[in-house]
Amino acid sequence: MKKQTRLFLIIAMMICTVGAFAQKPFAGSITFEMSAEGCSDPNVAAQLAEQTMTYVVMGNNYRMDMNVGIDMSTIVNGNNKTYTILLGIPGYGKYYIQKNEEDIAKKQATTKYDYQYSEETKTVAGYTCKKVVMKATDLETDEEASSILWVTTDLGLGDNINFADHPGLKGYPLCTETKTEINGEDVTVITTATKITPDKKVKPTSFLLPSDAKPFEEAPDELKQMLGGLGDDEE
Repeated sequence: MKKQTRLFLIIAMMICTVGAFAQKPFAGSITFEMSAEGCSDPNVAAQLAEQTMTYVVMGNNYRMDMNVGIDMSTIVNGNNKTYTILLGIPGYGKYYIQKNEEDIAKKQATTKYDYQYSEETKTVAGYTCKKVVMKATDLETDEEASSILWVTTDLGLGDNINFADHPGLKGYPLCTETKTEINGEDVTVITTATKITPDKKVKPTSFLLPSDAKPFEEAPDELKQMLGGLGDDEE
């Protein structure tokens, strides 16, 4: 009887251990590339093709770094519901603009998001994704915009990672198809994940602000003017 009880305990411990590993969120990087359909201007298509974005992700968080003449990072923390733009300006230092859950909820309150999930699938960067049609309706003007999202639930990322860009979406989009107007043409801009790399070195601290970063409100007036009123609250 004692041996049987011990065997059950060992099996139970093994199940708990496997469960703990299975629940560990994915951590790593995802590289996205852009392309365009319906664009007759080869320069626009070429410029989009040159755009490569790498996201560092973990659980409900992501960070995307890029250089647009200045260093700029977008940091989304789905655990505490903050959306932050971090700027590194040579000669001035680091400044950030941060929106909290209340700020974002206020902005999203004027838009209705609707997701139509389907069973249509395709493989993106080695992961099976299902097609989701997202419709966003401006409640003040009744204008509608739609996008196609190819979403996977196999990465183990949290749904709160979408709280700022795609509130309420289940799964993580590895490909988006969005129609927009460029130079008078209706163009579909496609953003596709091309490489997904697990990285155990990614830690929660990767999504924190550096200690020497200051609120953008404290930036010199000349810097604010140079950046064209960046950080001003929209009405």
